[in-house]
Amino acid sequence: MTLDELRSALDALAMCPHHQWTDVRQIAGTLAPLVWDELKARGLWDELPEHDQVAVYWALAEGHNVATAYAPAPLRLARLISEVAYFAEECERPWSRRRWPEAHPGRAGEAVDAVRFERQYGALSPGWMVETLRRMETAREPAGWERDQRRAERPPLSAALSVASDAMKRHQAPPDPASYDNRSSETSADVARRLNRFPEAWRVEVLRRIAKDGSPLHLVAEGAMAVNVLHSAFRVSLLWSARPCPRSRNG
Repeated sequence: MTLDELRSALDALAMCPHHQWTDVRQIAGTLAPLVWDELKARGLWDELPEHDQVAVYWALAEGHNVATAYAPAPLRLARLISEVAYFAEECERPWSRRRWPEAHPGRAGEAVDAVRFERQYGALSPGWMVETLRRMETAREPAGWERDQRRAERPPLSAALSVASDAMKRHQAPPDPASYDNRSSETSADVARRLNRFPEAWRVEVLRRIAKDGSPLHLVAEGAMAVNVLHSAFRVSLLWSARPCPRSRNG
């Protein structure tokens, strides 16, 4: 019955252009709690990998934020719908009737990749962690490379991590921050410190979202806000001590 209710809610949201935003956001606020309840009711919640639990938690927070937004938030709503549909589909496996077309077909693979990304990231030196996150912010080219300092094309996260890993094997230091915009380097260093304080499962989810073209700066902030929303709106306390940076296997 819960999944039927969720299906009806998603069908209603498909008619968004014909609804007032106040109605849309009210429906949106019900989505993640419905799929969360269903996962628990079916005994699937405790079987989920921790990073998938984090993804559900993040959806709860995102749904709350959409439900309390005064202005339409179409991108947030689209992300929320896709995530909720994915976990609804998981509830019906292996007998899924494929009634969740909103789920991204590659979503399961994204999680597998993100676990690998977190391991690669955790093996980097602090300097290469900062450089990798800086590159994922589509930072400017090194000063002096071209007078107009055109924005560099952002590489895939997998490529950025491979470059950093290979450079470390050659004992190559990351580029001198002075060759880049100082502000972007300082910002990425702060983002790396904050990301490294997250538990492993939260880092996996942040990196999964970065790989989907998300901004490390924004996603680390969103992750921290999600923890606060979970506590205030859902009475879910996720407390952990500040953790040191992951240690590189290369020192």
